[in-house]
Amino acid sequence: MKVPIRTTANGTEYWDSEAKKILFVPAGIRPSFEVTEKPESMLYVETKPLTDTPVFSLEDMSATQLREFAEENNIDVPGNLKKPETIREYIEEQLAADEE
Repeated sequence: MKVPIRTTANGTEYWDSEAKKILFVPAGIRPSFEVTEKPESMLYVETKPLTDTPVFSLEDMSATQLREFAEENNIDVPGNLKKPETIREYIEEQLAADEE
C-alpha cells in the first residue's frame, strides 16, 4: 500500500508500507503505482481528555504539596500534622465529609 504523506512544490512523497520506505514522485508526473487515499489503518483520530482537570494522586504528593492542595480546596490542616501520611488521611476525611 502506498499512501501520500507530503506534497511540496517539487513533488509528492508516498509511504510504501510494504517496502518500509518513502517514494518520491516529481511534480507533474503521475505515479507508476496504485495510490491508496486515506486508508483506515492510517487515519488519525484526535482524542480529548474527559475533563479539563488533570489527574493527580494524593499518594504522590509531599507534605508541602498536600498543604498547598488543602489550601486550594479550603481545607484547614492543623499545624500538629507533619507527616505526609497523616496530612493525606486528614484531607481525605475532609473531602469525604464535604461530599456527604
